[in-house]
Amino acid sequence: MKWEQLTKTILICTLLVAGTVTLGACGKKDPAVTTTTAAVNTTTTTTAVTVAPTPAVPAISGTLAANVIGDTPTWVETAIDPAKTMYVKVDDYLKIRKGPGQKYDQIGSLTNGMTVTVVAKTDNNWYKLQDGYYVSADYVTETQ
Repeated sequence: MKWEQLTKTILICTLLVAGTVTLGACGKKDPAVTTTTAAVNTTTTTTAVTVAPTPAVPAISGTLAANVIGDTPTWVETAIDPAKTMYVKVDDYLKIRKGPGQKYDQIGSLTNGMTVTVVAKTDNNWYKLQDGYYVSADYVTETQ
């Protein structure tokens, strides 16, 4: 029994010495490293932030370059004045095109519920957007 108690005591003393040496080594500084302390004046500023409520319907954000169609238009546009805000009604997405027809390149897309501002309607059932691009009138409605 005394032998076990002596072994435990030696083990505890060894752990205490090892821990003390480890902790003492943590405080040593590398002579190659120079530490500079500077006084810092801190000022606390409180700024009030007002967060506007998120609209229920997402709108198009950002701007697109003006649309320039190189060929002569083969459609007739009827202006909508004042311009109308309309809603996209699709299952997946609605393509935004350079001209009023599927033969024109797609330049972007819209998802269901997004709003667009239309400025004209073509004789082949496409809406012209305020930036000069087109979407099919089959997927845009005046009601949400």
